[in-house]
Amino acid sequence: MRWPKGWNDPSALVLLKDTCINYLLIEEGAGLDTVAAQARESGIRVGTASASPDGVIIVQGEWPGLKMSPSGSKDVVSAGPTGAPWVDSNGWKIRLESALHPGLAIWVDAAPKEPHLSSDSYVIGVADSATYGARWIISLDENLAPGIASQKPEALETWRKLAQTANFFAAHADWVNHIPRAVVGVISDFSGDNEFLGQELLNLLARTNEQYRIIVKTKVSASSFAGLRAVIYADGNPPAPDLRKQVLAFVEGGGLLIAGPKWGPAPGAPAKYSDHPRYSSHTLGKGRVAIATSDMDDPYVVANDSVVLVSHRHDLLRFWNGGALSAFFTTSPDRKRSIVQMLFFAQELNGLVTLNGPDSAAVRVAGQYRNAKLWTPERSTPVPVTTEPERGAVELHLPPISRYAAVELEV
Repeated sequence: MRWPKGWNDPSALVLLKDTCINYLLIEEGAGLDTVAAQARESGIRVGTASASPDGVIIVQGEWPGLKMSPSGSKDVVSAGPTGAPWVDSNGWKIRLESALHPGLAIWVDAAPKEPHLSSDSYVIGVADSATYGARWIISLDENLAPGIASQKPEALETWRKLAQTANFFAAHADWVNHIPRAVVGVISDFSGDNEFLGQELLNLLARTNEQYRIIVKTKVSASSFAGLRAVIYADGNPPAPDLRKQVLAFVEGGGLLIAGPKWGPAPGAPAKYSDHPRYSSHTLGKGRVAIATSDMDDPYVVANDSVVLVSHRHDLLRFWNGGALSAFFTTSPDRKRSIVQMLFFAQELNGLVTLNGPDSAAVRVAGQYRNAKLWTPERSTPVPVTTEPERGAVELHLPPISRYAAVELEV
């Protein structure tokens, strides 16, 4: 937690009682030495706000929420093919840092800002990081911190919800060890000339709710392609011979390769039909190759084209009446349990957008499961979820949800 400058009385540490908060970032020179000393005596680690602890990477993130206009104003709405309104979320940044630096803890530094400063928006602030295995550096806005210090009921309720949500994820820390499920893999080094396209492609794939896997070029192995239907080679330079060989082996086994002209000559034989007007199609073994007819320089176009090329018939998750949401689908290492975590940023009701979760949503989850139960931060125990078996999937009918929920499924 980033300790507020105005909380210079050590008695404020009582707010941390019965919470999972165990590390304070304190600004040097802010006159908080007494607070730091008391925190250490209480078993809480203390560090400076300008340095990362050993074994931790701090990601500079966005305050998560629905952005209705470039200005962020809640009274102005704009729209366009790549413009607002859209959801700001840090999930893709967290997953990328985890892929680039396995074994290190990820902390997200995202300062709260208008117009999303309600108690529920702080729930999203915690959950947007924790869903993907990271921790949000708890930061209080300039009105909330003094409100809590003054014991204002509304401010204390926001603090209660924030702490409750953080404790919820601490109680489910084993979910971090689950394996992400994916339909499409994105191959890149995500740096240099490939940084913009590769990283923005992850961001936009997440907004389509396409379940993806990050494949770092220098860390590719046979397991990188396991379970995938397709891979996108996003970089502007040709692949190394070993990587090309691995990708083509994946295609010959039945996968789909989506790449730009820089991949080189399209392997295989021309297909009898075209998958997409912006791509030339070839067949290779049991799989297909789609090579863009022009440079893949627009991540919005690439992300949406990939959804069409892969086909919705391979969707792992499919939502109805969910509104603006993001979802993360993972499975336990023993494959006996799966978790679908869902963040609800807004819903549309009678033509109006409200910053809340849905009253009646459903999700189709690929796979066969015996039962399902719903977890929310507000409850200490889960509730059963109504399921309808389908061919190769189950459909779940969800109760009213505020901002975050997780469905636990057992095979």
